[in-house]
Amino acid sequence: MRVLLDCRMATWSGIGRYSTGLARELARTDGIEIVQVIEQGTTAPVPEAEAVSAQRHAFYPTGGLELGRISDAAKPDLVHCLHVPTPIPVHHPLAVTIHDLTPLRVPEVMPSFVRRTAYRWWNARAASMAGVLLANSQATATDIHAFFPHAKARVRVVLHAADDFTAGDVATLPAIMAEGGPYLLSMGNTKPNKDLPTLLRAFAQVNVRRPELRLLLVGRDDPTYAVSVLGDTPAARRVWFTGHVDDATLRALYAGAEVFVFPSRYEGFGLPPLEAMASGTPVVCSDAASLPEVVGDAALQFPAGDVTAAAGAIHRLLDDPVLRASLISSGHARAKLFTWERTAAETVAAYRELLEAGGGAPRVRE
Repeated sequence: MRVLLDCRMATWSGIGRYSTGLARELARTDGIEIVQVIEQGTTAPVPEAEAVSAQRHAFYPTGGLELGRISDAAKPDLVHCLHVPTPIPVHHPLAVTIHDLTPLRVPEVMPSFVRRTAYRWWNARAASMAGVLLANSQATATDIHAFFPHAKARVRVVLHAADDFTAGDVATLPAIMAEGGPYLLSMGNTKPNKDLPTLLRAFAQVNVRRPELRLLLVGRDDPTYAVSVLGDTPAARRVWFTGHVDDATLRALYAGAEVFVFPSRYEGFGLPPLEAMASGTPVVCSDAASLPEVVGDAALQFPAGDVTAAAGAIHRLLDDPVLRASLISSGHARAKLFTWERTAAETVAAYRELLEAGGGAPRVRE
C-alpha cells in the first residue's frame, strides 16, 4: 500500500511528535510504502523514505491546491493528512487525523474571527471529504460527533504514544535550572484552555508550607505572567519559565521534578502527562476532556479549575512517599500501553477498512 503522508507540520510541537512517531513506525510496517510531504527546507521524519517538498503554508488555500497537485503526481493508494488541511481537490481515498477542536470549543484561544473561520472551514472540509477520521481520543471523537454529526460513522479512535521520546538521551540540566531547590514541573503555554492561573494559585498555596519549592514552566519566557496572576508575592518569585528547551533537556526536567502538574481544561490527547509518567515522574492533572483516558488510575486527578483540590493533590504526593512510589510504578506501566507500534497498527487497520469500503466519503456541503 502506497501512502502519501502529509508531514508539512512535522516541525510543530505536538503534531510534530505525532507526525514523526507515526511516519517512522509506518516505514517499518510490512506492506506499507510512505511518501512524505514536508515543508520546504526541513528534514523528513524518515530521511531514507521518499519525500516531496511543499512551498505553501498548509493552512492557506494555496497549500491545499499544492497538496492536491503533489497527491496526483505521487499516485498513492491513499492520502493521510496528519492534520486537518486537505488536498484541493481530493482525488484519492483520504484519511485525516483530527487532534482536537480547541478553537471551536474554546474560541478565546484563537481571538481572530478570520483565523477561527478558516480553522472551522478546514475541519468541516476534512469531516466532509475524508473516508476515515482518526481521533486521538474518545474525547476528540465526541467533539467531532457534536460539531460534524454527519461524520460520526467514519470516526475511529487511535491513541498516540510517547515511547520514542522517552527512549532518547537525557541531558545534564543547566545550572540555572538545576540549582535553587526542588521543583514542580508543568508546561508554560499561557493559552486559556491550559489554565495556568489555576496551577499558579495552587502553587501559591503549596508554597506557604514549602517555601523552598519552585515551579518550572517549560516554554517561552514570560517574566510578568506569574506576577499578573499572583501579584508580587514570594510564590510568584519562585516561578520560572525555562524558555525553549530541546528534547534531551526536557527529559531531564521530567526526571528531576518532584511532581508534574497539568491543569488543562481542554486537551485533544495530553502528551505531556504521558511523557512524565514514562519518565518516572508522578502526575497530578485535571479530570478534563481526554486526560482521564491518558492517565487512567496512574495519576491524581482534580476537578478542572479547582485550585484547592489541585493544591491538595500536590501536597498528598509531596507528603506521602508510599503514594509517590505507587504512582511512579503505575505511571510506568500505564505509559507502556501507548506505543507507536500500536498506533501504526491501528492506523493501518483504518486504512485497510477505508480501501475495502471503496475509499470514498459522502460529499456533503462544506
